[in-house]
Amino acid sequence: MKQPFTASSSSSSLIRKARLSPYLFTLLAFIVFVAILYGEDFVCLLGQLDPNLDRLATRSEKRWEKLPFSIGKTPDGCDLFSGRWVWDDSTRPLYEESECPYIQPQLTCQEHGRPDKDYQYWRWQPHGCDLPRFNATLMLETLRGKKMMFVGDSLNRGQYISMVCLLHKLIPEGQKSMETFDSLTVFTAKVTQGSFEDETKDIIELSTEDAYRMAMKSMLRWARKNMDRKKTRVFFTSMSPSHAK
Repeated sequence: MKQPFTASSSSSSLIRKARLSPYLFTLLAFIVFVAILYGEDFVCLLGQLDPNLDRLATRSEKRWEKLPFSIGKTPDGCDLFSGRWVWDDSTRPLYEESECPYIQPQLTCQEHGRPDKDYQYWRWQPHGCDLPRFNATLMLETLRGKKMMFVGDSLNRGQYISMVCLLHKLIPEGQKSMETFDSLTVFTAKVTQGSFEDETKDIIELSTEDAYRMAMKSMLRWARKNMDRKKTRVFFTSMSPSHAK
């Protein structure tokens, strides 16, 4: 025969439940801690199991990606970095070598006898969308009252000269100039003022080895500070030994 339910048995049951609550709280706290600590790893694992998750995340990030200021707008979701080179003899080349006086003599291929011109007729075509034609007027208007600097080696110099060749035809003669100050090359449209025009220049000349050592240390410091070495792999490519010959 069952014993009648009494107030004492009820109170003992509540006490047992109360004793279980600290364990339950500890378990919940541990679950929350693991979720916060390893949440990204779980997301990466799910992304590997279901590739659609990665595509959705990438699509949402690209939706907020800022577009280049020299070509106008492109369709939403257009991946400018996924595509191929296509032949285009109707809109290329954007400028002729003979029309741009700012190209260095060692880069004037046609003047030095290069017989073919096919390399001028290739353009980049993204998959799934069209890249608008370069708009020199839009770029000049966007840069009005501003300064744009290219910092780097001969590759950056080539990009810089190519940009100048794309823009200079729209600037009237007498309102543009190109000057070289030691390692600085300045293209001026109308009036540009900057620290490179100061009479007193705080510049220390270094040997090639010392300058290269400083650049390598600076690059390594930046990579350690800004990149997750567990998730990102960094490749460094040095200058070709025959570059300066």
